[in-house]
Order: sequence, then C-alpha cells, then structure tokens
Amino acid sequence: MNVLITESIILLALLLVLSAFFSASETAITSSGRGKILALMERYPYEKRFFDWLLRDIQRVLTIILISNNLVNIAASTVGSSLAFMLLGQRGLFVSVAVMTVLIVIFGEIFPKSVAIVRSDPILAFSLPLLRLLDILLAPFLWIMVHVVRGLGVIFKVDLKARHPFVTREEFEQMVNIGEESGALEEVERKMIHGIISFEETRVYEIMVPRTDMDAVSSDSTVAEAMKIFQEHGHSRVPIYDESPDDIVGILYVKDTIPSLLAGNLTVPVSTIMRQALFVPESMRVVELFNTMKGRHVHMAIVVDEYGGVAGIATLEDLLEEIVGEIQDEYDKEKPTLLPEEDGSYLVQGHLGLEDLSDFLGSSFESEDAESLGGLVLSISGDFPSPGEKILYTSPGEGQVWEIEVLEVEDHRIKLLRLRPKENGFFFPEGGE
Repeated sequence: MNVLITESIILLALLLVLSAFFSASETAITSSGRGKILALMERYPYEKRFFDWLLRDIQRVLTIILISNNLVNIAASTVGSSLAFMLLGQRGLFVSVAVMTVLIVIFGEIFPKSVAIVRSDPILAFSLPLLRLLDILLAPFLWIMVHVVRGLGVIFKVDLKARHPFVTREEFEQMVNIGEESGALEEVERKMIHGIISFEETRVYEIMVPRTDMDAVSSDSTVAEAMKIFQEHGHSRVPIYDESPDDIVGILYVKDTIPSLLAGNLTVPVSTIMRQALFVPESMRVVELFNTMKGRHVHMAIVVDEYGGVAGIATLEDLLEEIVGEIQDEYDKEKPTLLPEEDGSYLVQGHLGLEDLSDFLGSSFESEDAESLGGLVLSISGDFPSPGEKILYTSPGEGQVWEIEVLEVEDHRIKLLRLRPKENGFFFPEGGE
C-alpha cells in the first residue's frame, strides 16, 4: 500500500511538471511575434529547424500543446483522486477536487505562464524540440483532431486558417513609448524610431522648403553673382530660374564653379555650367523621393504642385531630418523654432508645424486647413493679421486656452508669434491679478 501511495505521489508530481511545461510553452509561443522568432533562429542556430517548423504551422504546434496539456491535467486529476481515496477514503474524493484545482491552477497554469512571459526565449528554445517529438508520436491522433476541428469550422462558417501573431504599427509605437518610460530607450532613440515609422507615410510637401523661403539664382547671372548667394546663405546647391522662380531650369553646384574660379573667369553665365533639375510632385511619399534621389545620385529636388508651379525644394538633408531631427551645420544661422521666455510665454517661428508644436508644449494644436502655426492663425483670423494682434485658441481635448500674439509679418507671411497659456480660462498680464 505504501509503495502504491509513493508511486502515485511521484506520478502526480511528474504530471504537474508536464502541465507546467505545456502551459509555459503555450505562453512563450503566443507572446512571440514572427520577428522575435526570426531573431531567435540566429541566437539558437542548432534549434533553427524547430523554429522553422513553428513558423510553418503554428496552429499544429498549439494543437499539440492543447491536447497534451488537457491529457496531463485530466491524468493528474485522476491520480490525485485515487491518491486521496487511498488516504482518506470516501471523503478524499471531495478533498481531491479542491486540492487538485489549487495545484493545477497555481503550479500548472499561473506560475509557469508568468515565468514564460519573463523568460520566453530560453523556454521556447527548450520546448520546441520536445514538442516536435510529440508531433511525431501523436501524428495519427493529431490528423484526426485537426480534420474534426476544420470540419466544425466549415459547419459554423468560421475561418480557422493559421494566423501567426504579429505586431501592428500602433502596437509597435506603444512598445517604443513604453521602452522610453522604462528606460530601455532614450528619448532621442524613441524620436528616431517614430521618424522611421512615419517616414513611409510622410509626403514631400510636409518636409519641403516652401518657394517663399527658397534661394535661387537667375540664369542670366554670372559665377561671381552666384558666389555671393553661396557665401551669404552657405548653400552648396541652388536652383536656377529663367524668368521667375516658378520657371526652374536647372541646379547650380558650387563645386562646378571651381574651374571658373581657378581660371579667374568670373563672368561665365551660370546657365552654361548648371545641371539638370529633378522635378517631383508635392504629393510624392518621402520614401519614394529618397529612393529616387539615391538612384539619380542627386541631393536636391524641385517640388511642383498639381498645376505645375514650383511649390518649393526638398533636399536629402530635409529627408534625413525626418528621422534624426534638426541638422545644424556651420553655415546654418536659423533662429530657434521655439524659445521659452521667463514670463512663461513662448516665442515661436510661424513655420513650425502643428505636430511638432504639440510635442514641444504637450498641448494639442490641430487644424484641418493648416499644418503650421502661422497657417493656424490665418485660418482662425480669416485675414492677414497685423503685428500686435492677438487671438485665442483652445486646445481640443484638454481645453487649454492659449493667447497667440502676432509679432512679425513679412510679405503676407507670419514670421514670429508669442504663445502664452491662460490659467483656468483667464489670462493675467504681468503685474495684474
């Protein structure tokens, strides 16, 4: 009798270990995406064929786990009931229900699954070879089960095709945000990753330099006149126009002027040494422009609108800034786009995008008709405001009220503004109450 009890205890412990193994394996698989499994194939080269098997038919692997886990749980409950009957008689049957429920839930489900979430990589590498062995041993039984399930799917019109878990774009962005909050990623890394994600969807008109800010040289100009533009603005390339900036005919590279400079011939017309310009529509995606620039070996493109007019220019630097952020070289003399003031207000350049402004201030700035702060002010006012004019803007969602003051206007463009938050819907000027 004692030998039978000992054997039953050993068998019960073994079944609980197997239950824990199958539960941990299931969690390790369901919590791993395709990208993670491909990465594990490089880390565990000897288990590569088992990872291939998992990627080929994850539904079959999960079916093996489900069947095996149910078998060992049922067997564990049966052995537990038998052991309780031997020790306590008829009362043992009732005791075994409570005890086995606790044992299976804690040691067969909750604890192994919690461990698998934390240590999914080694558990996955360890469990797949054993699951593959079970696949071979249970092949006939699995064949029957799979076809029965598929038949039920047809009867109840449920699509049971295998779909491997994957990470959507929204989930990936949230993972990046969580990575920054946990300290796994720096803020700069998070911004770069978000830049790469949005790179695919960004359009050229969102990153281009508008025509009004574009520096260009007339085709009638000489090398000497062009050099003044290069020196003044620090460019290495400038567009060449014929009659007006809307009529771009080429691009002048500063390096192409070197032979004329060395020869002392500064009267050479730039039209004789300019290169062919690359024209792209403003609706083109940034990633497509990037590939075009790489293929054509150019660093500047002329952006045209739907009517064929010049909308602006886009450079390779503009594209890269979408990923790495603002790039300042020794020639850049740009003013800060947003500058905090001591009184709690902010000096903001009119061309600053609403999305970037929202990130800077932690308050939502949105408009269906504009993409920059200057455009937002024009949309609200409905006219060209004069310096000193003020408008109020309420951020959607949080209800934060901002006073926006126009400071500088040049050629019908709002150049500089001041933003001041209003507390509790009321603005108190300096020295007031």
